[in-house]
Amino acid sequence: MTIHEEISVAMQRWIDERGEVAVMSPTALAVATLRWFEANSIEPHIEYTSLEHFKQIARRVLAGRFDIDSEENPVYEQGELFSGHLQERYPLPRSKGSEPQYKLRALLTDRERAWNVEMLRKAAMSRLAHADALEAEGRGEGEAVPA
Repeated sequence: MTIHEEISVAMQRWIDERGEVAVMSPTALAVATLRWFEANSIEPHIEYTSLEHFKQIARRVLAGRFDIDSEENPVYEQGELFSGHLQERYPLPRSKGSEPQYKLRALLTDRERAWNVEMLRKAAMSRLAHADALEAEGRGEGEAVPA
């Protein structure tokens, strides 16, 4: 197992062991993972850069598990097919540039739930439009618009 994989596994374990935490963020996950791996005090500059990289890994781990259109999301068992099970956490609305946060489904407000429903529908419509364009191109009905 690579070091990157070890870090990702540690993060997945931390998520699984803290199912009761209301909201998870990449920073919280990164700090917890860094503290788990560090044996002693780390020089502040090294600690800062390590934490920044851990946050990058944490963003990918959390997004893979909880982002609405992630293909790693366990609610889509065969890549694209909805398994019939809702995920345990959903992303919260956020402003551009702010850190993503994932909240327990049972604690979502009506507004947060509605926002997630809207995002799921937008993602679905975007994928359908993409499929339609690819299909039309294959029938010779025009060229797909470049992404």
